[in-house]
Amino acid sequence: MRSLPPAHRPLADALALGPALLARARSAPEAPWIAASLVEGPAVVLGAVQRAARVVDLAACAARGAKVLRRSTTGTAAFLGGRGVLWTLALPHVAALAPDATTRTLLNRNVRGFLKGFARAGAPALYGGREWISLQHRPAALLGIDATRDGAVLIEVFAGHDAPLAIPAELAAPDERAVDRWLGKAPAALSEVLPARVSLEALARAVVEAVALRAALPLVDGGEAPELAAERFQPITAPDDPAPPGAGDAVLARVPIGWIEAAALGEAPARAWLGGDVLAARWLLEDLGRGAAPAPPDAGTLPLEGASLSDLRALAQRALSAERDGGARPPRVAHDVEGG
Repeated sequence: MRSLPPAHRPLADALALGPALLARARSAPEAPWIAASLVEGPAVVLGAVQRAARVVDLAACAARGAKVLRRSTTGTAAFLGGRGVLWTLALPHVAALAPDATTRTLLNRNVRGFLKGFARAGAPALYGGREWISLQHRPAALLGIDATRDGAVLIEVFAGHDAPLAIPAELAAPDERAVDRWLGKAPAALSEVLPARVSLEALARAVVEAVALRAALPLVDGGEAPELAAERFQPITAPDDPAPPGAGDAVLARVPIGWIEAAALGEAPARAWLGGDVLAARWLLEDLGRGAAPAPPDAGTLPLEGASLSDLRALAQRALSAERDGGARPPRVAHDVEGG
């Protein structure tokens, strides 16, 4: 396994490492990549397809001095109140670390090295499914995923040292506050669950080493850091980002992970933008918006957690139907709380 040594990085650079290491993993199919970045907030890091204004109050974030950025992996948002760490794991294929891993067990198999690393640093860890890891029985690390059409996988793991990962209520949008993301548990900062003797740098290194050890792979210095496209990860100011300009009304539905949303793009042939909290490959959401996603049995082999293909298809169709029935109207959000 090739690695970059843990290093302090600007948050935009740390986020840019994801696509850069994924490109390296795709170009050398025998070698997974891992890196740990020590970062600083305050900042909210949105999932790749979360619409900004549905998750945060942008004005409140600006008043607090908390930047709002977007990562390349899908899933839910992470708050970094101060110091934190981001681990970036890029795999040439889903089974690169665990031979029995499939796209349907992508996180279950590939977080095991992280659990081992947290435990070795003094914080017993458990992964109960979906988007977070608990330390000392409290949610403390957040997961994001992406995958390419040819099967390469990117996993990002966020943890805050000085503050929990939950978005503070005063920064969250109403729809975000309506979701119990932590199943009634109180999220923890690393400083609350790690022994005082363990520094953030030591934790970052321990996890990297444990991921390689769990996979029975030697940890090899990856050499010079890749060139980073950090300009793609600058602060967000547009409320509807990342929905394309000209997208129609946003339509929301509740699903097990939180919210999914869709908006008609007003194009011919008709297609919709799909986003939300779901953990999925971005290309899959794009295909679903075009009505081009594969049907079963392929559906069971797609990277998808927190919502179903039928949930996403149905919401895309609702957005397109609303556009046809309503014509051009001022932007609004239509809620559907029957899903999930």
